[in-house]
Amino acid sequence: MFTKEDVEILAYQRYITGEDYDKSVWYLAELVVKILKNVQNGYDIKPLETDNLVLLLNENVNGGLLEPTENEVQELAKIIYFEHPEKSKLHFFIAEKQLLLEEIKKVLKENRRH
Repeated sequence: MFTKEDVEILAYQRYITGEDYDKSVWYLAELVVKILKNVQNGYDIKPLETDNLVLLLNENVNGGLLEPTENEVQELAKIIYFEHPEKSKLHFFIAEKQLLLEEIKKVLKENRRH
């Protein structure tokens, strides 16, 4: 798994890109919905909280990520936007969710059913 330092480095890299707030909110929502579609314990994953969980893939996941619809992302983006987190926190949570999604991809690759 990844460390807090990994998250902080990635968050800083996002910070220096100067991405605007709305794009950051959308990207976080997209990452979270993608994670939710692919893991069994997805209800434990909150966009504005730190996650520490064991990844259990959904049974319908077979070798590739299930992609969210634009409507699914839009619904969560509205919720995140309404909570109006600081931009620095957005970067942190985006970085964390990116690393979590990378872990999911690794598990998918290792457990691909033939």
